[in-house]
Amino acid sequence: MKELRNQAQKHFEGLVIHDDFIRQASARQGLKINEPDEFDALIPFDIEGLRLKEVRLTDISDQYLPGQIRLRVVDFAQIERYPSLNRAGVFEMKSGTCLINTRALQEQVFKSLMDRALHELTLRCRDSSEKYIIKRGSRPPTMDMTIIESDGKSVKADFVPALILSQESIYVPINPSSSVPITFKRYGLMKWVNKKNTIIDEEDKNFIWRSCSSSYERCMFDLCDGNEERSYIRTACRVMKALVLQLRTRPNQAAVLLSSYHLKTIAMYCILLLTVPSKLTSHSAPLNGVREALGYFLTFLDLVLEKECLPDFFLGNEYLNKIFPGSYFSNIQIKYNLFDKEDPAKVKAAKHGLPEMKNKLAGCFEFGNLNPKVITFFREKTLSV
Repeated sequence: MKELRNQAQKHFEGLVIHDDFIRQASARQGLKINEPDEFDALIPFDIEGLRLKEVRLTDISDQYLPGQIRLRVVDFAQIERYPSLNRAGVFEMKSGTCLINTRALQEQVFKSLMDRALHELTLRCRDSSEKYIIKRGSRPPTMDMTIIESDGKSVKADFVPALILSQESIYVPINPSSSVPITFKRYGLMKWVNKKNTIIDEEDKNFIWRSCSSSYERCMFDLCDGNEERSYIRTACRVMKALVLQLRTRPNQAAVLLSSYHLKTIAMYCILLLTVPSKLTSHSAPLNGVREALGYFLTFLDLVLEKECLPDFFLGNEYLNKIFPGSYFSNIQIKYNLFDKEDPAKVKAAKHGLPEMKNKLAGCFEFGNLNPKVITFFREKTLSV
């Protein structure tokens, strides 16, 4: 990170890479189930002094795309302060508006910086007793890096440049009687489209950002620490991740479809609907263990696969205001089905893999005391996209 910051200061005026990367994904959330040799992190950055305005993105039918935006430069005259970024094509005029070109920012700026930083590290390695090889890849918005040690062992790290968009402080309920203020930063991730996507206008494809909910997602799993009910749900999620990993090679139809993020999304719905004070939980008994938490998890998964629909937890979630009241994401009304970007044939076939999953988990879950109001709400409200 230090060398990346040094290279940014040398070659791109105004581009500020912040001191600390932010760990995310399973290793950060207590959900890692295999060897700790893969890590994910955000690299926060901003363009110092540049005023930007978020512009909602629409598809070719003029329908808003939830969670996706473009960034407009408020004062075009400002770009004179950033000649290197301008030469790299980061600022581009479209219909009289200056927008940030995410493809240029990723391909011409961050790839260049990463290569320069790795070159410097390689030179230092030659003069060091510690020998290792570093290889860089790129899967926008991710820059993946593999570090291979002299004994052949390797560690993979996925770095995602994240533009700081805003910050908000929210009172988050930690138990039925108290809330605490938590500050959340919201980031923009470069999501320029580099493959065929028929619903997005060709002229918009190099300007797309995703409004990233990772700060809020981390909080959802931090809330499990010191809370028995939420810890049961987190453990149930780890059980399901281990099972999916085991069955994926068979191959089991559900395991082939389900990603780690799909399973974490179901876990977050369990945390929200089962442990956050609401009308749904007001007269129900608390979760009594991992077996019951796993029962809810499998019930939710059954409904998800039957309806071929898993809504993004942070987009159009009608109950999100219960845990993040007044937040940016609680004001988004449009839902997005995470399965929309999956192979339709795999989505349709996935339900046929669930019986094998239940057989593998026989004796590990129970359905007897599940709250029918919660199940009905999840089926009829949450899954209505």
